Amino acid sequence: MKTRIFISILLVFCISLTANSQKSHSKDKKKLSISGVVTTADNKPVTDAQIFVDSIYTSCGTDDLGNYKVKVNQDSKKIFVWSPKFGFCEADINGQESINLILDPKTRDLPRFITGSNIYLSGKKQKVKKVNIYTDIYEMIRQEIPGVLVSGRSIVVQQPNSFLGSTTPLFVVDGHIVPSLDYINPQEVKSIRLLKGSEATIYGTEGANGIISVTLLKGGEK
Repeated sequence: MKTRIFISILLVFCISLTANSQKSHSKDKKKLSISGVVTTADNKPVTDAQIFVDSIYTSCGTDDLGNYKVKVNQDSKKIFVWSPKFGFCEADINGQESINLILDPKTRDLPRFITGSNIYLSGKKQKVKKVNIYTDIYEMIRQEIPGVLVSGRSIVVQQPNSFLGSTTPLFVVDGHIVPSLDYINPQEVKSIRLLKGSEATIYGTEGANGIISVTLLKGGEK
């Protein structure tokens, strides 16, 4: 009996040591705090630029003076900053705690490795607006509208009850029928949805195969 009690006490002691060791080890893995200023090529601060680390959005943005501060893992490789107006820039971290970044206006379109992220930009009045980041309108349709198959610039609507199985939809932008959506910038889109059935009857037989309906942002909403 005494032997069993001794073994039980020893096990509890070992478990306690292991737990304390793990806590101590986790404390050693401190985050690296990086700060800096984001500016344009002519040294003007960039507000609301968004910060990514190793292609992952950090929910961190620059303030009115272009300043940012973000905590990253010690083994993080690259920091990346993007502004829809002023472009993007990336830099190697290499353990640096201060990294200033200069944006290139020729690079306003996000690289594909960040495509599909949902980013929230904080305005000066602390109002929040959602901006969907996509490489083009077709990427946006693929991500936002279920029941639609997108291949390059080809769009078909899945029709389970149709003999053909899928059909090409009608394109409507701000209430007007258009032949193509090629010219639409995803950042200019207020809403996009698929209309089918009774919702599509407003366009008669032309809407029988479904409608991709797009509403664009107005001047005051941008």
